[in-house]
Amino acid sequence: MTRAALLLLGLLLSAQALAQSPTLAPEVPGSRLLINNLIAVRLNPLGLENQTRAGYQSVLYRNEGALFRDNFLFLGASSKLSPAAIKAGPTVEFQPLSVFNLRLTAEYVAFFSTYGYVQSRPSPNAEYSDTLLEAGDSAGQNYAASGAHFMLEPLVQLKVGPIAVRNRFSLEYWSMGLREGDRVWYDGTLDTLVPGKGFTYGNELDILYLGRSPLVVGARYSLVKPLYRARHFAAGEVESENNSHHRVGLLAAYVFWDEGYTAFNKPAVLLNVAWYLRHRYRTGAEVSQAVPYVVLGFAFQSDLLDGK
Repeated sequence: MTRAALLLLGLLLSAQALAQSPTLAPEVPGSRLLINNLIAVRLNPLGLENQTRAGYQSVLYRNEGALFRDNFLFLGASSKLSPAAIKAGPTVEFQPLSVFNLRLTAEYVAFFSTYGYVQSRPSPNAEYSDTLLEAGDSAGQNYAASGAHFMLEPLVQLKVGPIAVRNRFSLEYWSMGLREGDRVWYDGTLDTLVPGKGFTYGNELDILYLGRSPLVVGARYSLVKPLYRARHFAAGEVESENNSHHRVGLLAAYVFWDEGYTAFNKPAVLLNVAWYLRHRYRTGAEVSQAVPYVVLGFAFQSDLLDGK
């Protein structure tokens, strides 16, 4: 579906932690058994996905200073299920300070050959517009494929008054079993041609307003860029397209209630509306630049241990 939806859930949870003062916020339990769930739909490109993240989280140390209070180690697993694929695997998250977080994830990825996935290409210079992908689906060019996906995601977040700034960088490695002769494939989550074996990187920069209301609002700039190497091209071929894209837009998250560390808490509606600054097809070549990228989701959090 889209990584932005999962990051919106993280935005909601950590933004609320940043918004609370240590004197008003309840003490975080030393040990937590957590489930975070998000179901989201995306437009331009189209997608639907349910994302679940579950595991054990432990406070590293106790310190009520703003820089130190929100610290933890999380060990667990994540899954992402859509009509086209399943992704699942272990995840580790380390937050030694309130301002810094590091997440490591490994996933087994399996596409079912439904909804036009997977479609692969012999070169990053090949076309992959929505029209061509739909035509390829009709012609049976999509096929079942599986592989491995690894992510390294450092996050820095700061708050001054009611304004918070968050930046998450991501470095991803893919190892997919593609059709013979093909070197890249279209991934709907990243909305670009991804190396069958190789790296991509991305960045999400958020500026948020954190008031005392249950509404969090802000703006986001995002970047995705595949890292092609000579092996991803045919002999003598040179790169004519880098297939990166940039978006900028608005964020909003509304939390219906927050009752602490309970079995069903922080139900929320999440929204990201953005416009492409650069895209091979979505800035006028096939889709008008006025057509926004939209993610709408519903999220909740569960604590399965007694938080007292």
